[in-house]
Amino acid sequence: MIDHGFSPEEIHEMQVGIQRSLSRLKAVKIEEGFMPMSYIPEAASVFAKLAVNGAFDDLGINQSLAPKLKDIDARVKGPAMIAVLSHTYGYLLKLQGVGGGNKPGAGTDHRPTDIATARPPRPIQVWTEQWVYVRRGSRAKDIIGDVSELLDEVILLAKTTNLPEAQAGLTDIERAQLIAILETTLAMLKAPMIEPGLLKKTAKMAKDVAQKAAKTKVEEALGASLEHVAKRVAELIANLL
Repeated sequence: MIDHGFSPEEIHEMQVGIQRSLSRLKAVKIEEGFMPMSYIPEAASVFAKLAVNGAFDDLGINQSLAPKLKDIDARVKGPAMIAVLSHTYGYLLKLQGVGGGNKPGAGTDHRPTDIATARPPRPIQVWTEQWVYVRRGSRAKDIIGDVSELLDEVILLAKTTNLPEAQAGLTDIERAQLIAILETTLAMLKAPMIEPGLLKKTAKMAKDVAQKAAKTKVEEALGASLEHVAKRVAELIANLL
């Protein structure tokens, strides 16, 4: 991790700001609604400070969310906002040289991507059907933008969890596999041609995980977002064929 020159006092001050914003968000029932960045001014101030010091990009926030975090007038989905703040708190702990541990409100060092490297999930079987060129100005093109933003948010939610594997809605391998296929789909959506077979696999996995989350009552925000992804991907497929 690059040393951006923050003093221990500055890092602690930013941690306090993130915790205050997290507490405010968790005190209201945000569900799938949007919250303005102005509702969490402490966190907005932290993001501005990280940006000024060249540390913002180190957070690794996806491209659709990152600009909103630096815009006080922007609105972000509630669950995604909580995930971003938890992720940021974990980053600040690392700047401080402290692991996520079990500190209240902290992010986590539980990294599915690292787990996938150490214990790769089984190969995912996908039936290739055809590659479809997406025309500019088409309905499918509009849906792709929406699906891409949804995938960005869901990937963040899937990666940001402070629950141990035994209490989480997914096993580490299941989580790594979910993230892998979501990230693969997101990368494909940036290309001029799309393969419906992969989209169908993504929609099925999203629906299956959403149902599991609803049944176990764990990681419900992730489940609700995946359910939305499954519906929008199905709509995209219908407009491709």
